[in-house]
Amino acid sequence: MEDSIISKELIEAFRPIMEMNNAQFRQVKTMLAGFIATQERDLDYMDRYMDTLFNFMDPLSDTEEVMRQYYNYIATFDPKEAKERIERLEDDMGYMTKIVYAAGLVAKDLHKGQRDKGGHDYFESHLLKVASAGFDWKEKVVGFLHDAAEDCDVTVDDVLKMFDAKVWEVVDNPKESWWEEEWWDEWMEDIDVYPCEVTHSITDEEREELKNALDLLNHHTESSREEYIARISENRLALKVKMNDLKNNMDLSRIQQPTETDLARVQRYKVEYDKLLNTLRNNIEI
Repeated sequence: MEDSIISKELIEAFRPIMEMNNAQFRQVKTMLAGFIATQERDLDYMDRYMDTLFNFMDPLSDTEEVMRQYYNYIATFDPKEAKERIERLEDDMGYMTKIVYAAGLVAKDLHKGQRDKGGHDYFESHLLKVASAGFDWKEKVVGFLHDAAEDCDVTVDDVLKMFDAKVWEVVDNPKESWWEEEWWDEWMEDIDVYPCEVTHSITDEEREELKNALDLLNHHTESSREEYIARISENRLALKVKMNDLKNNMDLSRIQQPTETDLARVQRYKVEYDKLLNTLRNNIEI
């Protein structure tokens, strides 16, 4: 009886919020119909109405469906913008979380036993931090895997095959409370949103993006460090992951007594970081 009373009290407490959200939802649907009918093109103006959906959006919900309709409309006059927004939406809704997690598991296994220059576990001190700094799921995946072909006895193709297999293993796990199982490590709590029940299927185009970035980030494929940085500058995904990589490598707090060699290396990294940053600022189309 007591649980029933508490439930009724909770329902009554949340009723005004639910009613407000329902009213906003109806308004947004009406505004979207108007935008489409009048062929509105001002994204800032439309976003002021449409973005209110994010205040109460859940995965696989009516609110997400309306937002996708909005992005599909944007695609009729700005396909690139629409594509980027859909990717961010799926990131925010947790459709990519298990994919990122799978990449982390592969990296953790491949780099097991490796230490950084300060003697710390390489996965925790470097790969996890580079991945965590990623803005979207691709930057996080490549952040986890960017050193595998350099530091482990594998090729980029090998790494991607391991990644594919691990994605299937994670996605197909039948346990309902999988986030409570041992194989859901605490490190994912700080790197991505709570996973959605449904997982995004990686497209051929996305897989090629990952492969190209990982190939470029393998410095063994270039004849010099200068050429290596120059090639990375031509690929936005590789460039942004490399910036996160360099930023972490410039952190000398992991080394108790830095040597002159350590200081010189960090100075070189700073020069490279500044070059990549200038490229990113000056060429937003890469």
